[in-house]
Amino acid sequence: MVDRDSKRYMDEEARREAEYDSISGYLDTQSRIKKEVSRLKRLFSKIDANKKKLVFTTIEDVAFMTVTMQDLRENIVRDGTTVVYKNGENQYGTKQSPDAQLYLQMSQKQTAAMKILLDCLPKTDRTMVEKSDGFEEFINNRTD
Repeated sequence: MVDRDSKRYMDEEARREAEYDSISGYLDTQSRIKKEVSRLKRLFSKIDANKKKLVFTTIEDVAFMTVTMQDLRENIVRDGTTVVYKNGENQYGTKQSPDAQLYLQMSQKQTAAMKILLDCLPKTDRTMVEKSDGFEEFINNRTD
């Protein structure tokens, strides 16, 4: 039988572990966002000075959305895209999961933000970001 002091100690230990996991998760997410911001800033470093402030703010938003969407994607793969709900005493059903809804919303916003970023790039740098799959080169180099 567990006495009250032992139970209190176990509860405190569980609380500390949960807090550590929470802080550790937060720091990991912040680190991933910073890496994504750095990556994007390198890609957009040659833009006009007048556009830099807009671009760097948008880059931070895109980096946040990218990392958040990666986490949401993992949850969706693990848990699926639907959840069961109970509406009333005997009414059950399924609906789109909150993670799937949020993923779709963020995906649309991220696409719009990326368009803003690409529009700020000089024409020659856009082609570097929009990597070629080689099809155009293949067609242009044909001899027949």
